[in-house]
Amino acid sequence: MAEINLVPRDAVSFEEFSQFAQRRGWEIDQRSVRAARHEESPEFLWRAGGDVTVRLVQSASLDHSYLVVAGDEPGPSADAVREEFPSYALAEIVERLSEARSDEDRRAALRLVAATGVAGFDQTIYDAVRAGLEDSDPLVRLAALAAAFHLRWQQFSPLVERVSESPEAGENIRNVAGNLLGLTHWDRG
Repeated sequence: MAEINLVPRDAVSFEEFSQFAQRRGWEIDQRSVRAARHEESPEFLWRAGGDVTVRLVQSASLDHSYLVVAGDEPGPSADAVREEFPSYALAEIVERLSEARSDEDRRAALRLVAATGVAGFDQTIYDAVRAGLEDSDPLVRLAALAAAFHLRWQQFSPLVERVSESPEAGENIRNVAGNLLGLTHWDRG
């Protein structure tokens, strides 16, 4: 099963995406709607035909809405979503990482990378996340930890472990890093 993550340039509301999905004949999973009522970062699921599903994730922690299109052949459904909801290209995201100079820009770029969930290893992304994990700003470190968690690249596991043991990192950062080590399947990269 393949997955394609899309990060639209603008926030996507449940209502807006529901109208789009309804026009395409996709069926909403009502359990996801009920579960989302109580979530800070709700997730909604549609069945797009065959084994293809589309999840809309409105992530409060990443400050982005993103979509995960999954199935044996998710490409056509992902293309339809991209057409309706213009999304960031990977090259743009890598460029944002490379050009980020302020702490705020680094945090925003790292959260954007996290939302993409890029499965394959990319050296520029790796270098930016690694630098974020070593940054003196705790909020940049947290954004880098979020990126490592969402990317799940095996190359991040020793770096996150180092943060969890680092005397330079604050106690909260060490705790977050330690929790990530236990919660994350470092199965990509």
